[in-house]
Parts: sequence; C-alpha cells; structure tokens
Amino acid sequence: MNNIRCGKATTLTEREKDLFAKHLRQQGLSNNVWDLFDEWVARSTRRVSFFYLKLFTDDELTGLGLFVKIKPFDLRTSYAALRKNSFLGLLGGGLSALTNNCAYLSFRNLITSNLSRPFFYREPEMADEMMKAILTCLRNEKEADMVTIVDTAVHDDVYQTEGFAKYPSPSEAWLDATRYKDISEYLGEHRSLKKNLSRRKQSIVSEARQGPLSDKDKEQVKACVECSVEYSRVNTPCQKFFEDNIFETEVFNSDKYLHILVRVNETISGFHTFQISGSNMGGVLGGFNRDHSRKSFAYERVIVTSLDYAIKNNINRIHYSLIDNQTKLRLVECLEPCGLYFYSRNPLNRTVFKFTNRFGDLYQLQLLEKKEANKEKQRE
Repeated sequence: MNNIRCGKATTLTEREKDLFAKHLRQQGLSNNVWDLFDEWVARSTRRVSFFYLKLFTDDELTGLGLFVKIKPFDLRTSYAALRKNSFLGLLGGGLSALTNNCAYLSFRNLITSNLSRPFFYREPEMADEMMKAILTCLRNEKEADMVTIVDTAVHDDVYQTEGFAKYPSPSEAWLDATRYKDISEYLGEHRSLKKNLSRRKQSIVSEARQGPLSDKDKEQVKACVECSVEYSRVNTPCQKFFEDNIFETEVFNSDKYLHILVRVNETISGFHTFQISGSNMGGVLGGFNRDHSRKSFAYERVIVTSLDYAIKNNINRIHYSLIDNQTKLRLVECLEPCGLYFYSRNPLNRTVFKFTNRFGDLYQLQLLEKKEANKEKQRE
C-alpha cells in the first residue's frame, strides 16, 4: 500500500460513516454504533479528549480507530490498591502529576461493550494490513507516552509484530440468544438460578423498557451506579468523566437505549442499559444498589430479562463486556479471549508497566476467571 497516512479528527461525517457500512454488516451491526462516541467527542475536556484516528490510503479514508487521550494519566484509575489506601492514593496521585504521562486508550478499553473491535475498515478483507498501518501510526505518535488497547486475542500476532506487548485480560462475555426458543430453556440449564428467582420475600419486578427514563427512575439508576463504583473491582481511566456525562447525553435521554430494570418494593435495585445495533445488544452502563438489592438476585434478573428480550426480539447476541464478577462468569457462557496490548517508546514506562501490571485491575479480574476455570477442571 502506498501513500498511507494517519490523522486525528474530532468529526466523522455521515459520508465517512457510510464508507464502513460493509464492515458493520459483516459484524452484524447498524449505523448507530457511532452515536455515543460522537457525543463523547463533543464533550471532551482538556484532560479527557476523545478523537477519531483516521487512516487514509491515497487520500481515501480506509480505516478508523476510536480513541481517548488522557493527560495526565492517573495511576489510581487502574490500580484498586491505590484507590483504597489513602497513603498509596496520595503517592499514586503525586507520581501521576510528576510524570505527566499522556496515554492513548482504545474506546473499547472503557469496560462497556462497544459491539466492535477497536478498528473499522472500509474493506474488511484488508483488515490485517490496515490494522498494521494504524498500529504503526500509534507507535509514531509523539504525543502519546503510552498506548493501551484491549482487544480480542484473534490478532495477537499482528499486535506483537507491530511492537505491542501483550498482557493478561479477562475475557469478553456474551450470550447466544439463537440457542433458545424461550427463556425457560436457559433456566432449565441453570436450575439453581431458576430456584433462586422463585424465592420472593419482597415485591420484585423485572422489566425491559425503552428510553428515555423518567426523572425519578434516572435518579434511582444514578444511585445504583454510585453504589457499584464504590464497591467495584475495576475502574476505568476516565471513570469520573463517564459518570459526570453519561446521564446528560442525548442518546441516553432518547429511545435509542434499552434499559433492563429490577425493582424491589418499587425502587430500582439494579439495572443495565443496552444499545441494540443490528442483531446485537451491547451493554453500555449498569449498576446495583446494595441497600435494596440484597437477596433479590438483581444481577441474575438483569441477565435473564435481557436474554428474554433478545429471544423475543430476534437479537442474536447479548454482549456483557469483560468478565468482572463471578455471577457473570457463571451465567454468561460464551467467552471471547482478550488481551491487553501495551506500547511505549519510553523504556522506563515499559519496565514500570511490566512489573506493576500484575497489581492492576484487569490482571486481578483475569485471575478471578482463571481461578474459576481451575475449579471447573477439578470438578471434571
């Protein structure tokens, strides 16, 4: 390929989006995959800025990546130990400010299921070549002190050939709705789940509701998110930005999202918001309020209700993002192996990342998955 160049941009025109229609069809997606990222770009701040990384071949747009630039990169967002210990937190915050590192992260890194791999291609059959060109652009980006991408492991060889080191990551979880004629078949495979859901000491109602949510429901959903963030095993590098902005976005306050709500005594105790794109449902946001969700099996009810909706509405897959808890690992049976791919020109950054990654959030999550897999082998 000749005359290849990359460029960062803050707009993606409708004509440019149409160029990737073939890629979207191949992935079973529709044109609404761009909706949330478009708004993130518009809401960018000095510290957290989203951008399109465009690949041009002979001045024609042929590839695209969705990225976020974070500067300074706060170490506390990736290490639970730094968030939970005040002294270590101060140390991590001071070190982050001192190093003032600029990090480029793939949009897919942000835990939410983004329904596609990190890159889009005008001609899907040229994916490997285009991917190599984009990774080369990222390596040569002088502004970026570090680049991290969470991706499915299918292209391990491409990443490593292009100089990206691979580190452990939890798998991505999804359910194949085409396996079931109705939800009773799924519950028949999970008899203990069926038994637990039949226990009702309180008034519990699960529902699938198209947005927008009422003001009252939105406040209860926010309370669920705040509680989940407090107890979560994992954080994202732009967690605060996400929390501050998601409820104000146009797409969240429209009929474009599907909300799975679990109410205990008429109060939302847990929820998950999905985007339906083509034949796929992808999780965007979720949370559980422990003040109301104890012994209600709210998480399990969200999974069952979302699968039931997918079966009834001819949706093929429900994506639940990366494995981040035992319940998801137990109930969501399809796992897509993933890797965390890291690049830095700075040898000090590479060394620090290599020796501290094992204390990071994603590493701890993959240990959870690995531990459960070992238990399963022992049972066999």
